[in-house]
Amino acid sequence: MAPRLLGAIARIEDNSGPLRLFALICGAFGAMVLAHTLQIWLWAASFRNLGAFETLPEAFYFAVVSYTTLGYGDITLDEGLRIFGTFAAITGLLTFGVSTAFLLAVLTRLHPVLGNERE
Repeated sequence: MAPRLLGAIARIEDNSGPLRLFALICGAFGAMVLAHTLQIWLWAASFRNLGAFETLPEAFYFAVVSYTTLGYGDITLDEGLRIFGTFAAITGLLTFGVSTAFLLAVLTRLHPVLGNERE
């Protein structure tokens, strides 16, 4: 999805309307949110299937807290699975970095077009 979106952004002409630009920015942001959501659910399912948590909501909560690197500490993993929880935090940190780069690439490609809208 991301390569298609960047391709669509690369083909924007200077006479593109503001509604189309807004739609592309919303599409880019939506793609990022979807990617993060899917990864968090995959981590939650993994924690649940490994038996780290009894319920999926508890596994989801831990996955969100770990993935976003908040690390409240109210729920912890057993000693044997702690390294697995660390990987969830590292994955989240790296994915947020990639998302930031992706959004910056989208806005950089749109900047000349957005600058023309003000004139």
